[in-house]
Amino acid sequence: MLTNKQKAARFKAMQNKNYRASLKLEGFELDGAPGTEPSNASSVSEYEQIARLKKRYAR
Repeated sequence: MLTNKQKAARFKAMQNKNYRASLKLEGFELDGAPGTEPSNASSVSEYEQIARLKKRYAR
């Protein structure tokens, strides 16, 4: 049987995995190091990223 600490660690690991998967679906590729910027951050400005996302989700 798992302890509460083990359950919390497994939950946190699953939460991080799901978060990274959702970022990948949005088009952000991470290099694997936690707390790093998306790989395309240097080539595309934040303004351009926002404009691209607005076009993608416009109704």
